[in-house]
Amino acid sequence: MRSSHAAFFYADAAGNMTNMYAERMLPPEAMARYYEQYYRADSSAFTKSYLSLVAASDPVSCRTVGPVERSSDYFRDVLSPLDVGHIMYGIVRAQANGREPIGQLSLYRPETDIPFSPADAEALRDVLHYLGRALSAAPFAPVSASAEQTAEEAMAVLDESGTTLFADEGWLRLVRLARGEPISPVQAAAEPKALREFLHGVVKATSSARNALYSVDSPWGRFAFRHHLLEGVSGQRATALVLSRLAAEPVRLTEGAARLQLSAQQREVALMIALGQTNAEIAGKLGVSVNTAGYHVKQVFAKLDVHDRSEVAAVLRRA
Repeated sequence: MRSSHAAFFYADAAGNMTNMYAERMLPPEAMARYYEQYYRADSSAFTKSYLSLVAASDPVSCRTVGPVERSSDYFRDVLSPLDVGHIMYGIVRAQANGREPIGQLSLYRPETDIPFSPADAEALRDVLHYLGRALSAAPFAPVSASAEQTAEEAMAVLDESGTTLFADEGWLRLVRLARGEPISPVQAAAEPKALREFLHGVVKATSSARNALYSVDSPWGRFAFRHHLLEGVSGQRATALVLSRLAAEPVRLTEGAARLQLSAQQREVALMIALGQTNAEIAGKLGVSVNTAGYHVKQVFAKLDVHDRSEVAAVLRRA
């Protein structure tokens, strides 16, 4: 199942968006316009659309942006900047009762790509169960494992007040994740000022920190800022900040498992093996017998061409 980018929208029982994680985001100012003009509009209301998807018998649906929608203001202001032409939605439910919706996963492809197929929809149905189990356990729990490597990186140059003079394409998205506050239409109007204040504090912290390195933990992981002082020929000063999202060991292993040619259940078993869980623990997590868990472990060994449990973690790290 392939997509150009994806987003997960957390929603409350009434269908209001409470937070989001996205590989591409509208800038805060555009998010504020979205809330004012479209969030509650009849034709593009998030709540109305979300509740309709929740009520549907099938948790997965697909659509392609048609000619009429492509001529709309909503397409110009929201979908086009994100390069969205085809969308597949999946409603994720808490696994405690299998009914309570947690939010909506949206997968996107550009207009130049092919639409999502029934096979894509079936593949998404297969993994919604695992997403529900993971997200209902601790949807906003900060990563506590030790960070080991950089997963994403971006750079910006700021003046002494924290105003951004130059930034990489991915800078704003990573800063918003590092700040850790909910990213939702309701918060969008106040977000630009809050981001400036956050960055002003980061500049002060990094300039006085040992090795000019300052790290923060947010619900989206651990982030490190590295400070470099710049001075122009006229004596003006600026700060270059390099921002890294650090991958903790469980995150690295999960990302590695996702890149391998494994089924959804095999990925889950491979991850549990790599994290050191026994066959009995795997059986408890899957709700199967120890013998069945052992069978799944042998399948993973064969698929990854390994012979002991420690090699599984090494394969996932390399991936």
